[in-house]
Amino acid sequence: MAIIVPAILEADKEKLESKLFAASRISGVTTMQIDFCDGSFVEGKTVPIKEVDVLNPAFTWEAHLMVEEPVDFLDYQMVGFKRLVVHYESFSSEKQLEEAIDQITKLGMEVSIALNPETPVSTLRYFTDIIKQFTLLSVNPGKQGNPFIEDSVERVKELRRLAPHAIIEVDGGVNVTHAPVLSEAGADMLAVGSVLFDSDSVQESYDALVSAATHILPT
Repeated sequence: MAIIVPAILEADKEKLESKLFAASRISGVTTMQIDFCDGSFVEGKTVPIKEVDVLNPAFTWEAHLMVEEPVDFLDYQMVGFKRLVVHYESFSSEKQLEEAIDQITKLGMEVSIALNPETPVSTLRYFTDIIKQFTLLSVNPGKQGNPFIEDSVERVKELRRLAPHAIIEVDGGVNVTHAPVLSEAGADMLAVGSVLFDSDSVQESYDALVSAATHILPT
């Protein structure tokens, strides 16, 4: 069973606050994600961390950093993030990524390494002994609403074989059709944005995704 993580990507602070409020009212949510984009690693820009208010401590918050060479990790800790999702592709070397992981963990936050769809899953083999969570992008990143990439299911299976005890998150384009397949493949968390927030009822969409993610597929 994979849990559903509402994911918010916004360039406008007022809209960000509106989505945060809507997400906080969803019954059953325990973890939420906010995306941060710098206009360099991906095309669009979002509300920067320095403009984000202190987050509701009733939830576990993760920040998805779609930025080049992310820094200022303390800023994320100060507003209440418990986990930072950093991209393998954001760093010029694995040594630089290791240094970032060390900085983040020293601040008391967890780390998830994210991979873009074109980066081989085998890239993560060295890090499976260092951290316990990984995030596979199932869309081309930077904009909510991009279509789901179908071979993401096989990438989840590959990562599960590589890291049998890791927490695997899938982020992007997930709907009720993909949720049971990804859960069966080994995903533990499904980050969902537009399917939730572009619907008529955020709660109903969330409930449908939860139901789909817990569905046992026929053998």
